[in-house]
Amino acid sequence: IEAGIKGITVPKVYEDMCTRRVLVSEWMDGVKLSQCPPDEIREITAVAQEAFLYQLFDLGFFHADPHPGNILKLNEPTPEGHTVALLDCGLMASIDREDQDYMISAVIHLANKDYASLVDDFIRLKILPTDCDRATIIPLMDKALSPYVKGGGAKKYEAELKKMYGMEEDISSQAGGFASMTQDALTVLNDVPFSIPPYFAILGRAIVTLEGIALTGNEDYGIIMESYPYIARKLLAENRPEIQQALQEVLFSVTGGDSSNGLKFTRLLALLNNASGSVGTKEGASFVDLDAIPEDGLGLADGVKLL
Repeated sequence: IEAGIKGITVPKVYEDMCTRRVLVSEWMDGVKLSQCPPDEIREITAVAQEAFLYQLFDLGFFHADPHPGNILKLNEPTPEGHTVALLDCGLMASIDREDQDYMISAVIHLANKDYASLVDDFIRLKILPTDCDRATIIPLMDKALSPYVKGGGAKKYEAELKKMYGMEEDISSQAGGFASMTQDALTVLNDVPFSIPPYFAILGRAIVTLEGIALTGNEDYGIIMESYPYIARKLLAENRPEIQQALQEVLFSVTGGDSSNGLKFTRLLALLNNASGSVGTKEGASFVDLDAIPEDGLGLADGVKLL
């Protein structure tokens, strides 16, 4: 609310009526998100997503139980124009600034399919050790994470895995694909010494819950690509060293046959378009194309105005 995020509110707490064991808050009239039709869920998802990303990447204190019963579509807008209420803040979690910045970097690299850099992010987040076997980990990241970035939930993830391992054809190919997938799983379990930071488990639960809600309104929803415009705005607005490093990687990194070292103007304009919500993609619209300026996107003048 203090950040000026439009459309969402929380019940007012009446502190003078509260005790150590009793919390008294404002009554909100509305309909639980789980009871709304898909088109309304799609609209509310955009509002709830913005609020969650702000909590995670700006505030560092996030609602860890955003199930459909805790997101209410109000019967009438509030005087401020809010149409959605976020209820039950009994399960909250914190993330420190350093890890916020590393996670922002991780989202950028994941959305751009830069798994070599993502390994560095995971090391900084203490998910992987500094001496991890990159040659083993990077191909496994591609297999495990690329289907997730494409969105669409568990069913589409399963379908992408089957396609990747050649398990869509005859019984023989299915057996061979299953054996390959099993071998990769064993490699992860036995040869990749990963660990999960304490807050990651509760964060993962919150993300899975939000994605589950969003998928009922849009069966192709994927939180990585949907959150990229917010991340692009963070890159352009923040001046902390970790964020500036991530920005430099986006604007100066070399890809394909381009060996130039200077600032790539097309990337700056593409990033400005990303920040405005228009994202150029590659590989079947599954990943962000750092060099793509959408045809209907911002021009130079509008981009400078946004910046």
